[in-house]
Amino acid sequence: MQARAEITRKYAGAYAKASKKDKGRMLDEVCAVTGWSRDNARRRLRAVAKRPPGAGRPEPRTRARKYSYDALKVLQRVWAASGGQCGKYLKVSMPLLLDLLEGRGRARGRH
Repeated sequence: MQARAEITRKYAGAYAKASKKDKGRMLDEVCAVTGWSRDNARRRLRAVAKRPPGAGRPEPRTRARKYSYDALKVLQRVWAASGGQCGKYLKVSMPLLLDLLEGRGRARGRH
């Protein structure tokens, strides 16, 4: 894996500045060495060329939480009480299940 990254870095700058004919030759060389397809090699060379020098892999964006921790725990209990229903059916049966669990005192975590 390290060798592929080095080869990609080596070719990326030249690939960005090369003519169409030279790009094809470079892609052939990169594909022969790495075993990648031409599409994958092209995508990776362009991505490395766009990155500023010294920059590592970009940090993945984290998605904002949709539910609070407490709401998530209640949802997990309702889902478990339903027998693991899919979301489509769980949505329909949720009011009934919440009423039943609250009546027994189990919706809030009390056993």
